[in-house]
Amino acid sequence: MTLDRKISPAFKPFFSRSGDHDRRDAIVIYNSPGLEGLQATSRLGQLNRKQLNLVREQAQLQRQVESRLFEGYQGRSRDLGHQGSPLKTRTVGAGTLPMVNVEVTRTTLAAIAAEPDVVAVLPNQNVELLKPKRIDYSDLMPQEQEGGLTWGLKQLEIAKVWETTKGAGINVAVLDTGCYGDHPALKDRVKDFVLVDPLGRRITTDVTFDAGQHGTHVCGTIAGGMTETGIAIGCAPEANLLVGGVLVGNATLLTLVEGMAWAIERGADIINLSLGLEYYEPLFSKVLDILISQYDVLPVVAIGNSNHGNTSSPGNSYNAFSVGAIEQMAEDQLGVTFFSSGASLVFPGQSPEDIVTKPDVVAPGAQIYSCIPPEQRPEGTFAYTYMDGTSMAAPHIAGVAALLMAANPEASVTDVLKAMRETALHPNGGDRRPDNRWGYGLVQPVEALKLIQMA
Repeated sequence: MTLDRKISPAFKPFFSRSGDHDRRDAIVIYNSPGLEGLQATSRLGQLNRKQLNLVREQAQLQRQVESRLFEGYQGRSRDLGHQGSPLKTRTVGAGTLPMVNVEVTRTTLAAIAAEPDVVAVLPNQNVELLKPKRIDYSDLMPQEQEGGLTWGLKQLEIAKVWETTKGAGINVAVLDTGCYGDHPALKDRVKDFVLVDPLGRRITTDVTFDAGQHGTHVCGTIAGGMTETGIAIGCAPEANLLVGGVLVGNATLLTLVEGMAWAIERGADIINLSLGLEYYEPLFSKVLDILISQYDVLPVVAIGNSNHGNTSSPGNSYNAFSVGAIEQMAEDQLGVTFFSSGASLVFPGQSPEDIVTKPDVVAPGAQIYSCIPPEQRPEGTFAYTYMDGTSMAAPHIAGVAALLMAANPEASVTDVLKAMRETALHPNGGDRRPDNRWGYGLVQPVEALKLIQMA
């Protein structure tokens, strides 16, 4: 692979106002030595604990590669005339992911890319929340109260899937603003919690909290239980939540990958990402490759709220399972929301025949009722609200994936993706799948369950 193919084009704006020796943070992805049997043959019970031991062994192997990489980089940098103190190099987490955080300059960027084990070099760019709207849909409440389900769960026929599984034993990591784990609708669901600060440091605490409302709302849609008035809000109410507060303060790519490493170390089966990078990042696909191919972890990513013709990284990576949003229209019709992003893309180095169409699927993402940290308002205390956004659609898919994995713990991520894609319903028929509004279509959990049980 040529050096240009290894270096992210997002470095151009990063170095546009830098001198030759000004330092910038970068994330480096390197080739990982394979460990036989790393992917689990089952997601539940003793085999899952065995899997975590293999993750630790994999990290030890990767640290050996890191040592060679660090030594080689410092030597090449000196040869190029790097001045001043040595450039800082740092392992991401416990070495679980084959990634390191290094300082680069305009002069030494090519030096790190030239290391034989290096796959990709990305700038440590800012990561932003895909901010939803918050709207009071008071006319929906009577309907949902009567049915005992949010309209999204009703539309997906989740209650029929609950006759087989409610997601018990599946670990869903939510990397977001945190979560108010003491919410009654999330009782006993948050099994682990960490805050990752802007320097990529993990801060553990016995108290779970949300720096906003977003993370709690997302967690409720994935694994929430009943509201006090009897409305079910969560797709997989028996799934476990692993919550990483990565969008607190000045969040960056380092913060995000540190959260991913933590999630894998805690046994995540699914990672929900309702966030985006500041610049388009074609090389983020390398990160997702590690999750899917090395650890058999499913990344579910919101596609963004920038309207048709636009997408957000990492949702527009070819291997992201990206989710758009639908809403209820007049006369009980469904449609893709105006804000839901989508596009057809040709990535650098690919031919026009390799067009990537996003999103992959759609799910309810407007007028979604879920829990939030208690909020004092003049009219009283509120612990639930409606929100709009593809951030609200993605957790529906993460919850559905948890149901499918629990129904067949031997199913791989590839099996789960196939089940959701192949059974999705496109309003204009299968010949239109995928397009850049509906993707493959609206997920059909009941039909996907049938398919996964045969995998």
